[in-house]
Amino acid sequence: MCLGIPAKVIEVNESKQGKVDYLGTKIKTNFSLLEDIQLGDWVIVHAGFAISVLNEEEAQETLSLLREMAAAQEAADKQSKITTPLK
Repeated sequence: MCLGIPAKVIEVNESKQGKVDYLGTKIKTNFSLLEDIQLGDWVIVHAGFAISVLNEEEAQETLSLLREMAAAQEAADKQSKITTPLK
């Protein structure tokens, strides 16, 4: 399974190579599949290639939903530890 996590473009050069920021983690990225990439754009990256562009609202909404899912999973994991007997 692959998750499409939004990443912000923080560096791009003339050869369409650069970096994105995944919530603090900087990743080398190839932008050759997209046109007119600018600093500050939000993209989805797969296997090192930016494959689609998102607007700011879509990116923030997706990140918010992913945070909610992570919090729900963490709560479920804690509840499971409370109700599961030790072996």
